[in-house]
Amino acid sequence: MASKTVLELKHVNKVYPNGVKGLDDINFTVHEGEFVAVVGLSGAGKSTLFNSINRMIDVTDGQVLVDGTDITKVNGKELRRMRRKIGMIFQSFNLVNRTTVQKNVLAGRTGYYPTWKTLLGIYSKEDKQQAVVQLEKVNMVKKLYRRADQLSGGQKQRVAIARTLMQNPTLVLADEPVASLDPKTSKGVMDDLYNLKKHEHITVLVNLHSMELALKYADRIIGLRDGKLVYNKPIAEANEADLRDVYEHGRDN
Repeated sequence: MASKTVLELKHVNKVYPNGVKGLDDINFTVHEGEFVAVVGLSGAGKSTLFNSINRMIDVTDGQVLVDGTDITKVNGKELRRMRRKIGMIFQSFNLVNRTTVQKNVLAGRTGYYPTWKTLLGIYSKEDKQQAVVQLEKVNMVKKLYRRADQLSGGQKQRVAIARTLMQNPTLVLADEPVASLDPKTSKGVMDDLYNLKKHEHITVLVNLHSMELALKYADRIIGLRDGKLVYNKPIAEANEADLRDVYEHGRDN
């Protein structure tokens, strides 16, 4: 039995007002439970791709299907509902530094509450208990009441992962999640991301500069160059020579 399709891009293009093509006829499918590494130089289109999938930017044309629904066609409450399914993890962590780890993790439930409740920080007892559960998964529960600005970079990224788990997502997009971390910390964060697939059965796409990390963790590697999809192979068929070609023949912005 074929696995469920979680994400499908069909002829997706993104042309910026200055005429630069951020994405050029992108087509690929991601199945439930896959861990996919997206590689390429800076300026290759990786972040544009992720921002198109979660509708942070609008594509010029094409379809972006999440669980079978074209996210480019929905608005309002339907878009808000669909974004619950898509967790985002950023290089810059996107935490509120002056508040606690607990409150940062509870922010993952924002899409499930009226705006006035989230502004006042009103969350259910069940969600507060769930925040503890998610922090335990990334070994951060001891920091529950610590302010975010008192954490190391690796700890902040683990809190960001716990926050994403609070959404109960089917798809997680991690945009350069280890770019600002040292090698040892990067391994720990990548292990936590891989556990989303292994233990939570969540589909994960991660933007990476590191070929070594892509080859170690991914089920499949997708390569972008100058906004075009130039590589799409399962890890069993991937090799370093092909990946070097992805990097060496693109424009580095």
